Formats: sequence, structure tokens, C-alpha cells
Amino acid sequence: MMALIDFVSRLVRDVGRFVDIFLNDLILGAGDPLSALLVLVGQVLIVASVGALGYAAVGALLSEIGVNLPALGGRGRSE
Repeated sequence: MMALIDFVSRLVRDVGRFVDIFLNDLILGAGDPLSALLVLVGQVLIVASVGALGYAAVGALLSEIGVNLPALGGRGRSE
């Protein structure tokens, strides 16, 4: 049980340390606006792809109970 508590506490500390390194060294400390722009664009792409996959997964689950969501690409089922 003690090993689990140690693991969780170290995980929480490391996440806080990662956020500190990310903000201070990459975004604020780099002095390079291109670096911050690349990180921002990467995050937008990741959020968009996860959102699209989540929408598709929720749509598949809801279609099993009879609720149809609109298709993202406009090429949904032709009825």
C-alpha cells in the first residue's frame, strides 16, 4: 500500500514539475515566438483530432440506442 501512495505522490509532483518546465522554459523562457507558435498549433491539432474521434465514438454508441447525430463531413447515411 505504501508503494502505491509513493507512486501517486511522485506522479503528482512530476506533473507539477512538467507544467513548470513547460511554461518557464518553453513558452516564457525561450524568447522564440516560433517555438510557442509550434506548440500552440500542435495542441490545436491534437484537440481537434481527439474531438473528432470522440464525436465519432459517441455517435456510434448513441446510434445503437436509436439517436442519430449529424455527420461531420456531410456524407452520412443516405436514407
